[in-house]
Order: sequence, then C-alpha cells, then structure tokens
Amino acid sequence: MNGTVDVLVVDDERINLKLVEGILRGRDLNLVTAGSGAEALELLPDHDFAMALLDVMMPGMDGFELAERLRSHESTRNTPIIFITAISKEQRHVFHGYELGAVDYLFKPVEPEILRGKVNIFAELHRHKRSLMETTRRLEATVEELQASKAALAESEQRYRMVADYNYDWESWIGPDGSLIYISPSCERISGYPPQRFLDEPDLLQRIIHSDDLPKWQRFMEDETVGDDESLDFRISDMNARVRWLSMVKHSIHSDTGRPLGIRSSMRDITNRKRIEGQLHYSAHHDTLTGLPNRVLFLDRLGRAAERASRSNEYFAVLFINLDRFQAVNDHYGHTVGDKLMIRIGIRLQQAVRALDTVARFGGDEFGVLIEEISRKSDLRQVVNKVHASFKEPLVVDDISFTISPSIGYDVGSGTAVEPEELVHNAQVAMNAAKEGGKNRAVAYNKGMREGVVNVLAVESDLKRALAAREFEAYYQPIVNLADGSLYGFETLARWMHPERGLVNPGEFIPVAEETGLIVELGAQILEKACATMNRWREKYPLARALTVAVNISARQFAESSLAATVESILERSGLPPEHLKLEITETVVMLDAMKSVNQLKALKNLGILLSIDDFGTGYSSMSYLQKFPTDQLKIDLSFVQRMETTTESIEIIRAIVNMAHSLRLRVVAEGIETERQRDLLYSLQCDYGQGYLYSRPLPEDEAEEFVKESE
Repeated sequence: MNGTVDVLVVDDERINLKLVEGILRGRDLNLVTAGSGAEALELLPDHDFAMALLDVMMPGMDGFELAERLRSHESTRNTPIIFITAISKEQRHVFHGYELGAVDYLFKPVEPEILRGKVNIFAELHRHKRSLMETTRRLEATVEELQASKAALAESEQRYRMVADYNYDWESWIGPDGSLIYISPSCERISGYPPQRFLDEPDLLQRIIHSDDLPKWQRFMEDETVGDDESLDFRISDMNARVRWLSMVKHSIHSDTGRPLGIRSSMRDITNRKRIEGQLHYSAHHDTLTGLPNRVLFLDRLGRAAERASRSNEYFAVLFINLDRFQAVNDHYGHTVGDKLMIRIGIRLQQAVRALDTVARFGGDEFGVLIEEISRKSDLRQVVNKVHASFKEPLVVDDISFTISPSIGYDVGSGTAVEPEELVHNAQVAMNAAKEGGKNRAVAYNKGMREGVVNVLAVESDLKRALAAREFEAYYQPIVNLADGSLYGFETLARWMHPERGLVNPGEFIPVAEETGLIVELGAQILEKACATMNRWREKYPLARALTVAVNISARQFAESSLAATVESILERSGLPPEHLKLEITETVVMLDAMKSVNQLKALKNLGILLSIDDFGTGYSSMSYLQKFPTDQLKIDLSFVQRMETTTESIEIIRAIVNMAHSLRLRVVAEGIETERQRDLLYSLQCDYGQGYLYSRPLPEDEAEEFVKESE
C-alpha cells in the first residue's frame, strides 16, 4: 500500500539526523527532523506521525522526557517510539524506556537493515490505519446516505450498487433466503474470480475458504447476535492457489418498514497486515540479530519439554552460556564485527547440538541451550563437553581470528514440578560459579550454590557499614623475578574481615561494590593501607627499599576525574616515594575509551608512579594504542598461564605478548603460576616477573612482612 507517511526523528547531533535520513531515503517516508525535544513538540500540530525515532541523551529535554510529553499529547498518544541511543545497555536504561511506552531500543551505531525493517513495519501499519479510517469514513457516509434515503428499495439498491462497485473492499448483499443478490467488482481483484462466477455458483465462496476456517465462518454468518463492531479473520485460496487473509464485517439490513432485507457483508484483503503481524510475532519471540529464539520462546519450549519428559520419564537440561570478555570485541573492533561474531557463535552452537534441541540468545553475550530426550543424567556430560569443545576452534570474521571462551552452567530437569524460570536461574547460578572458578569451564548446578547467592541490597548496606568501620584489610601476594627467584614486590588484594562471618569471599562483595560505586571508597582505603605499609617496611628492612607495591584500580575508580589527585594525596600522607607504587588497570577498562584513557594515564604517570596493564591478552589492544599509553608493564592474563601445559596456542600467545612488550620497552608479569613447569616455560619465553601459588598465596600484613624478612 503506497502513500507517504511522516516519521519524527529527534537528535541533538546534526550528523546523526543526516545518517538516519541516508538510511531511510527513498521509502515513501517524510522524515521530519528536530534538534531538540522542544522543537519536536512544536511540530506535532502539523503532522500525523507514523512513529518517532528518539535519541536519549540530549541537552535540556532528554529522550525519556520527550517520550513522556508525546504520550501525553492527544495526536501522539499511541505513536510508536523507538529509542536510538549510544548509552549503556544496562537494564535500568532499557527498562525505563519500555516503561515510557517505547516499542524498541536500538543502540548506536545502528544497523541500517534493522532500522529500515522496523521503520517499514510501522510505516506500513500506519498506512493501513489511515486507509482503514478513510474507508470507514466512506462507509459511514454511505450508511448515512442509505438511512436518509426516502426512495424505494430499487433506488436504494441502485445507490448502494453505485457506491459498492467502486469500493476497495469486497462488498456483498445476501438476501433473506440466502441467495446472493449483489457482489462488488473488488471480489475479482482479491480472489481472482469475477462477480458473475460467484452469482452463478453460490457455494463458490465456501469452497475457496480454508478448510480450517470454514466452520468458524459458518458460525459467524449464522450468528444473528454479531454486532457491527465484530469481525472475522479467515483465509481463502485465490484463483492462483495463493492463500489470502480476509477480514469480514456484516450486519443485517431492513426496509423502512422493518422488513428484513438480508445481510450486507464487507471483506477486506488483510494479507499484508497478517504478514506484518507475523513478522512482529516472530520478532517478539526471536533475537533480531541472530534469528535464534529469544528468552520468551525458550521458556515456552522449556515448559513443553517438561510436559513431554513427565510422560516419557526422560530428562532434559538447560545450559546457560556466557561469553568470557566478549565486550572487549565490541569495544575494540566495533559492534559490526561483534554482531557478525555473535551470529557465527549462534551457528556454531546450533551445529554442536541436535535438531530437536533449542539454542536461544538471551541478550548481550548470553545464550541458552535446551537439551531434550536424555535417557540418563550421566549422558548429559558428554553433550556439555561437546558444546564447550565447539568454542575451541577459532572463528574468523573479516579476516580476523577470534578465540572466544564460554562459561557454562547447567541443570537437569525430569518434568516433575519443574518451573522453567527456576531451571534457567539454576543454570545461571552455576554459570556464575564457572565465572568465579576462572571462566572457560562448565559447572553443574547443585543446591549448595543457592546458599552463596547473597541479596545485593543487604550486601550494599553491610558494605557501607564496613567501610565506615574500616573492616577491609589489605592482603599481599609476592611478585618474584623469574630469573633468580628474588622478591620484586607485592600485589595488594582487598579482603573483608566481617565481625560475624569472618573472612568474606571477594567474589561476594567486589561485584556489588563495583555496581553501587562503593568500590571508589573501598579502593582508596586499600590504596592508603598499601602505601602506608610499604613505606613502613622500607624504613625497617633494606631489601624493601627496592620493592614495589601494586594496587588494582577498578573501572569506577579509573573513570573518576579526581583519581590522580586522590593518589597524589595518599602518597603525600603515607610518605611512600611514587616510584615504589604501581597501579594496575585491566586492559578491558583501558580500552573502553582509549583516547580518554590516554589522558587519565598521563595524569597518573605525571605523579612519578608505575603503571601496568592488567589481564593483558583479553581486551584486544592494538600496538598503536600501547605506544600511546604511558605504561611500564603488562600483566599476562592468568587464563593463558593456566593453559600453557595443555595447549601450544597459549604458549605462542605469551611469546607474542612478551616480544611485543619488550619491543616497546615494557616489562612483563605473569600471574597464576602454580607449577614449576609453568615457571620454567615462562622463563624460557623471557617473561620478567611472576606471581602465583607456586610462590605464595595472598598473605595478611604480618605474614607478608615475615616474607620480606625471610627474603633478605
């Protein structure tokens, strides 16, 4: 259905408006652009908008406020809204948009085909709405004419025929005896059969109605209580055997004296509308990027699997998969490459399971797998191993090779009193355990894991109290020179000595501290303890005068503009010379905004301290950025060290990292060394320093001081 429709596009950046115009050009769309919310509101009286594309972050009135204003305006109360934004994908942002009535959420840079597809759907729906309203107005006018007519039945019939012959819909008049008195020419456009064919063969319509829909059509026609506002959607097969959808309304007609004259029906071809509805239904149950089932469809299939399993006495299982450090791919290579890689991963997962199993994408970097018809629980481990092994083969996108590792959690169901959501949650809990266990592994759920799930609000409250009471202690893990085993320094780690629970696992409170922002205060306390302790050791032990103390800086801390000033103040209070302090920032954090990171690192480096890129090898840093970063060391991610004895690939990766670092005059530290074999391999690769349980676990302050004394 043709016809230009208006689409409102609001963004405070002119270049973004131009990009949207370029993507949607030539699609019977009148793009009405506005650079602010206020400007957009001024446009409302002059337009009938099919939809609105809104940026979120705008000065003055942001996209969320504009959406509220649109919802309060009579003309745009039901206008579909899609947010196009570059802000975080955190659920609180997305949920807020949906609470305001948004129909979708697209993230910049937006994929052109996705944007075109969504806009085309709503534009087509708007055209149908306008057409339906126009036809309704025409029909109402026709009815008013018929009601106002004082002429005889023949004159009334002739007037109806004149109107109906040129009506876009398929109009019919069936007499009181069931005979077909009139059928409009539109029947041929819709069905392929001319009017005379229906007049000659009164049962033709029933013969071309889909067999599944015929009974309900017959009930609809026989039901005298059907009102004018009720309709029936059904299918027919046209002359070319193509299925078409029709929507029919009917009402009884009477003469001026009340004599029944039969039934007038109007049928509209809604095939396109049904196709669009099908697309919308598909989109509601499938991931738009990969085409895989989404969480809604996954849970539906899981429920059905539970019912089947209860009858067959078989088992089924849910795998919850999270891709380790996948965000680094998007941050470095962009979302286009990341999306292509995500599609390849979905295909790889489908190839790893059977056709009867379901692979779904839950969103972001999370997938779900439903395994059905398992005879014995012990058979599941083989399936899980196959899924996990499918990630070992690198994936190539745009001539770039990626090795993505998964953290997998899984749980088994038998169909007896199984809640689908609970089974998925169990698998997710197990996946979190896999993450905490070092990533790139598969872990089965057990009930004991639930005991480790702590209420975030309770932890946050307890964290605030603990920070005020200064319950956090600094533990120190030795770092040694791999060439001779001599002590080089310590890495500082935060530990919480709870007055009631004792030593609390860092995996329990660090994520909550990060999420709530309390990590900034916690990090400052640990930094202050580390600097004061190292300076005290330097005054007591000659060996300590050459040692360095490393402190981890979180993403929240690194984003603070006052970080350099905070570090400088702590150094002054503690008396520690700046060259004996090393700050470690993970590669992923540094690459979130590389140019901004350069400025922050320079501000820290100007203090005279050492800087190290932590977890190196996971964030896809390029040589050009490493040359710009004023760093002194790289720390190899422990996952590579742990796999050294089993895969040559990890050895080659470490070799490449060491060679690259030395070419940039950077020192290299390897963490997670647990065996003498790992130590010897790292030394042969010319790695400079190492730490891990082979040398020592993280030590409380008094034991770390004893370690210094014994090293002299």
